[in-house]
Amino acid sequence: MGACISAPVGSAPAAKEIFDQGPFPEEGKKLRKGARLRDVYRVGGTIGAGGFSKVKIITDRETKQQWACKIMSLPPADSESKEDQENRTDTLREIDAVLDLEHPNVVGMKEYFVENNRVYLIMELLRGGELLDAVNTHGNYSEADARAIFCQLMRGVQYLHSVGVVHRDLKLDNLLLAKKGDISTVKIADFGIAMKQHTPNALHQMRTVCGTSQYIAPEVIRAGKKRSSPKAVPSLNVYGPACDLWSCGVILFMLLGGYPPFWNERQPLLLSAIIRGTFSFSDKVWKTVSREAKDLISKLLVVDPAKRLTPEQVLAHPWMAACKKERPLSQTQERMKSGVGLSKRKTQPGSPRLHDIIADISVKAAQAWFMESNTSLDQLPVAPSE
Repeated sequence: MGACISAPVGSAPAAKEIFDQGPFPEEGKKLRKGARLRDVYRVGGTIGAGGFSKVKIITDRETKQQWACKIMSLPPADSESKEDQENRTDTLREIDAVLDLEHPNVVGMKEYFVENNRVYLIMELLRGGELLDAVNTHGNYSEADARAIFCQLMRGVQYLHSVGVVHRDLKLDNLLLAKKGDISTVKIADFGIAMKQHTPNALHQMRTVCGTSQYIAPEVIRAGKKRSSPKAVPSLNVYGPACDLWSCGVILFMLLGGYPPFWNERQPLLLSAIIRGTFSFSDKVWKTVSREAKDLISKLLVVDPAKRLTPEQVLAHPWMAACKKERPLSQTQERMKSGVGLSKRKTQPGSPRLHDIIADISVKAAQAWFMESNTSLDQLPVAPSE
């Protein structure tokens, strides 16, 4: 008797599989062909979700090794929708950015699948969670611990820039740990708005206003605004890899102080403070922080990107080589947990924790306000001094 397989009466027909012919970055390098995701991996539960993606844990059916699978929409190449085309470009740009990354302090991608207008990135599974959570529970957190963390961040940034990748969204939320509680396993993650260089000097001609407002560099805020001079045709402001170094300065400030250098609930005042680079070490928490550490922060949070330290200069800074035993940063740790001292609500209960502040102000809000307003840079309101 021959085997005959047919659909049950009344059942819905199987969905037609959609094949995407690309093009894909570097002619489809690391694109898995000839197999479906579920043929190779067993898909588990969701371990993370964002506005435009979600992450599931998956297990290789053959090796039993576990990975993180980032799932994103990939609209068809022939879509006539402008939004679809922009989303497709963004997704392919992220694939392009992580395609060849291989460094101890940068999350890596093994391969990816494209199925039915979705892309599945098979990424290194980081089991340690967010760095900030580990710092908050770390016993006797000290300046030496902050240095160990920051050194890993800088090595990762140095590597990224050396291979032509600018992250553009460096922040504490995007620093993850490979092992839970182990601050010696820091990895830079989330390359959703990263840019990879394909033409000479391309990374010095970026114009897109992007990132997270709390960490965004002054030149990124200025990007897209026309500049003019008496003898020249008006042109657009641009920025380069130095934007990552500003973000690193903000991160170091937070690691040592426990609160952000730029903070205001009113978006215009926040942007004003960032553009002017106005911050201080007047809070009592800085009394236990070394002069060398504050010097390094001051040389990173420089408004002029040409005068900002490079990754190589940061790694050669005296503070990075310090080996003396520092006192625990107990006040810093408490500030991180409680949010006390972050604005004029510092004496009131319910002040936002550092986690909440990081997530509170989105780049879309900053971009919408700045790009759509008719306010010139010189007309931005000045934040009142504390």
